[in-house]
This record gives sequence, C-alpha cells and structure tokens, in this order.
Amino acid sequence: MHGKRVTMKGMEHKRLLVQTQLSSYDTKGIFNLECDSGWQMAISRCREMLKLDPTLHIDIMCPQCDELNIQCKTHPTDIHPDLWAKHGDMDGDGRLRYIEHNIIPNALATRYDFKWHHVVRMLQLSEQKLGLNPRYDMVLVNDPMHLRTFRAAFHVLAGYVPRFFVHSHFIDCPSCPKFPTEASLWLGQVEAALRADWNFWQCSSALQEFEREARKLLRDNVVDYIMSKSDPWDDGYSIDEITSSVDVQKMRFTPEEFRAKTANKKIIFVPNRIGGKGRSSDYTNCGRFMFKVLPELRKLRQDFVVIAGNPNQKILNNELEEWCGGDGYVSLVPDSFTRDEYKFVAKNSDIAVGLYTEDTYGGTAARECIELGCTPAWTDCNEYASLARKACFDERLLIAPGLSNAASVVSELLDHGKNAYNHDKLLDVVRKQCSYESTTPLAMKWMGLL
Repeated sequence: MHGKRVTMKGMEHKRLLVQTQLSSYDTKGIFNLECDSGWQMAISRCREMLKLDPTLHIDIMCPQCDELNIQCKTHPTDIHPDLWAKHGDMDGDGRLRYIEHNIIPNALATRYDFKWHHVVRMLQLSEQKLGLNPRYDMVLVNDPMHLRTFRAAFHVLAGYVPRFFVHSHFIDCPSCPKFPTEASLWLGQVEAALRADWNFWQCSSALQEFEREARKLLRDNVVDYIMSKSDPWDDGYSIDEITSSVDVQKMRFTPEEFRAKTANKKIIFVPNRIGGKGRSSDYTNCGRFMFKVLPELRKLRQDFVVIAGNPNQKILNNELEEWCGGDGYVSLVPDSFTRDEYKFVAKNSDIAVGLYTEDTYGGTAARECIELGCTPAWTDCNEYASLARKACFDERLLIAPGLSNAASVVSELLDHGKNAYNHDKLLDVVRKQCSYESTTPLAMKWMGLL
C-alpha cells in the first residue's frame, strides 16, 4: 500500500477518503443526516475503523453546512458528538474530518452529478500533486456511479490513483429496477464492480442478485473475476451508538408526553420512508402499510397506536394524522425525528415494521430496532427471511411478500410479543451478521488495514 504519511509526532498513518451516497432530504432540499441510512452507515463504519486502527485518518464527505450554504438540517458534529469530540479536528485527536461539498437534493440526479472543479478543490487534489498536502491511500466509494469520475479526477489532477473500494448500497438490476429505465444505474454498477480494487455489498442477498443478473450480461469468467474480489459488508449499525443514552433535552417531546399520547397501548413503529399517494415511490411498502394494512388491523383490534419515522416527509406528518389518525396513528413531532427521538421511540416500541420486498436488504432500522428490543414484522423474502430462519423464527409470523396477511400477522405479533420467537437468538444473529463491531475487522482486512 503506497502513501503512508507521518504525523507531527512521527507516527506513520494512513488516509482514507469516504464518499457518501445521501438521499434523505426534505421538500426544501435540506439533507437530514440523522435519518439518512447512507450517512449513518458511513459514519458508523468510521467509528469502528478509527477504534481498530490508531494510525488511520478519515475524511468523510458531507453536504455543505457553512453559513453561506446550509444544506444540512443538523450539523454532522451534532449528530454523534461523542465521536467528533474524540476524533474531530477541532477538539479531538484530528483523525476524523468532514469535507463539505454541494450535493443536489435529488436521489436520482446526484448519481450523475460530479462538480469537477468544486470537488477537486474541496479534496485539494492539485495540492497533493505538488506535494503540499498528503495523499490518500484509499477511497471508499459509497455510490458506484461515481467510481469512474473519482478515479479520473485523481489520475488527472492529483497525479496518482489510490486504492478504490466500492460499496453497493442496493442493486438496480433489469429484472427488479429501482430507477426508471432512462436513468438506470445497472451498467454503472457493473462497471464499478469491474474496476474496483475490492467490492463490498450491502448483504449476501444483494450480492446474489448482482451475480444472477451479471451472468445474463457478462461472460462467466468476467463475473467470476468480480466475485473473487467481492464480500458482503452488511449495511448494519453500531451497537455502541444505537444503545448509547438518549439525551431527552434534545427531544421535542417529553417522556411524559409520549406516555400520554400512547396511553399505555402497544406501540407499532414504522421507521422507514412513507411513499405513495403520487408523491414518491413506495418501495419500502410503508405507505401501503399506513393506508391499506392499518385500517384492516384496526378492524381486528383497538389496543395499539402507530408511530411513523417518516424521514423523507414527502407525505407530511399532519397529512398522516388527517388520513390515518382514526386508525391509531399518533404524531409526536411536526417532521422527521432527530437521532435521540428515533432511539427513544424505537426503544419504547413493541413492533418494528419492515416490509421491503424489492430491495433485498430491508433497511438498517430493521436491525437497530431489534437491538433496542422490538419484535420485527418482516416480509418472507430476501435478507429478512435469511436472518429470521437463522434465528429459527416461526415462519408463520413472516408476512407474505404481497402483504396479503400483514394485518393478521401483526395482530398475532402484538398478542405474543417477544414470546412469539426467541428474541435473544435473533439478536445474536443480527449482532454477528450486521453490527459493525462484528463485521468491520474482516472488511478492514480486505482493505489492508488490519
């Protein structure tokens, strides 16, 4: 590995650049990092890597948050203050630094947007070529569509090419497209997989989906080559972070108000994006749950309330209250949750709804909520089914992919709670397969850091 640098204290260190793929923003185009799984995954990986390698320095890219152009609802240093206090370049040991750059608040357009001069200036690539700033040893690209542009920028303006690791957050393949055909990411993801020094995939199910689709397009020996430099690195969570204490002073509702609104009823938490109603894609199926399944469940029982995370706010909370209030929905805040609010709600909920069917992974919140004690209401497909079966989860308590039995299954889960399955067994499976405490050492080994 080239480019080891020396600190003022004489200790050799390595430099990692983390490019982030962000897609959680409000109707005003302001990014909500505390509710963005892409940011939470990236920063939590940084947390573990910094812990395991004391010689590692990380620069992580984020939306602009200076006084002239505020793109973030919450400043990055205010979301995980303990991490920045320990490793930030202001108060900590200087091993973690954020690099602001302008990001288009459009989940599709941002994949094709690379402001060459702006990004090069932010990364100080020309200064690296002149030897005025230390080089990066490696780059972790979280948006495969940007691998080619980053490689070219380093080659042309920095005069060198670091090692590139590509993380594929999901697969936009022809048989299960996530974006319109006119703007498909498929061929870009294939190119990135070919050109990366190493590929990380969000889970085994996603890697299997990619391999299956790639063999329809490429020769077997080419796919075999990609597979030889591929490994799942679960889009998981940090146990330390998600179980850290909640700062109730940062919440916009008090624990007493929460208890009053939930009235000692069982709590169903719907953490992911709510789509539908012609506003946005409902790939999470949370819109279908709120508008179709919830009325059916309300006919079966009255002893529950529903709280929605609704991070993208394409459908506003006051609209949910108007449309779903009669079916048990309660609103705690006017918009999306802060990190402390999210943790408090998840920790105090009984059921966490996860209904992804097209996306093979099923969301980071599904793992975090189990860590905080929730019973999962999952569909019987992809990674949900894999985790459930490893934990010997009763298959009758998995929801059919078409959601035909969703109301009855959720009702049964409400009846039995954690007694419906061995929660400790599922928690053990999730921790071993999904927590960064468990998965990061192997990933760092592939990166040459351990």
